[in-house]
Amino acid sequence: MADKAWRALERAEDAYHRAGDVVVSGGKAVETLRAVFASGQGHHTALRLIGDRAPDHPELVRELLPELFDAALDINPYAARARFILAGLPSHLRDPLLEPLAAREIADPDPDRWAQLRGLAMLLEQIGRLDVLEFLKDAVRDSPEEALRWIAEDFPEHG
Repeated sequence: MADKAWRALERAEDAYHRAGDVVVSGGKAVETLRAVFASGQGHHTALRLIGDRAPDHPELVRELLPELFDAALDINPYAARARFILAGLPSHLRDPLLEPLAAREIADPDPDRWAQLRGLAMLLEQIGRLDVLEFLKDAVRDSPEEALRWIAEDFPEHG
């Protein structure tokens, strides 16, 4: 039984790679993946595909940076994958697009968004943008919400 399941898993993996080749080389990869993110369905598969292809296709990551940034703003495994993808993009391709997105989030330190802001802090630490992290910490340091104040206290975690 396990051997049969393993062979099925290998076939599924092969099919995933072939389908990914079609998506990435079809000339409409950005458009297709942007639509997936906008739909709210299938973005986990999109994150896997982008992560698998990112080393060979940094332009794909750069074009989808706003969607990846939004996906990175949480504290779950999918957000961690988005942060990892963004961290792999060279800073000269990433930072000019990321800075205004981070500024938008920092400008809205809503206590109901503590998980997103913590995800932002994790991203900023991971990519080494401690200067922008300081702006986030300043925005939440005096918050009446304890979870937001913890961001100011907890980061950088490895500093």
